[in-house]
Amino acid sequence: MDTIVLKNMIFYGHTGVFEEEKVKGQKFVITIEIRFDRIKGCDTDNLSDTADYSVICDKAKEIVENDYGNLIEHLGQMIADMVMKEVPEAVSCAVTVGKPDAPVFAVFQTMEVRIERTR
Repeated sequence: MDTIVLKNMIFYGHTGVFEEEKVKGQKFVITIEIRFDRIKGCDTDNLSDTADYSVICDKAKEIVENDYGNLIEHLGQMIADMVMKEVPEAVSCAVTVGKPDAPVFAVFQTMEVRIERTR
């Protein structure tokens, strides 16, 4: 099994239940893992034979920046759907959405959700 990992990308978005989160926004930390039986590009050394992580990063950023939904679960699902559409040779993906500034009155590093999808 081969995996491409886009780790701890930080984007600014407006996903959240509270009005202040939608207006003010906050940073989100996104990690995407894309799994393959075997990445063809390992043998061919061609970008066309793998997932272009710059494209995946740009599209994930666009999703985060344009979402005004309530839940990070939904945000993670939209990113996972995009990955599975953009990378048809992937057998699965996992998307972790972290919310380090979640409106929770406790000391914590981040609140997270992990969404996994398999073909």
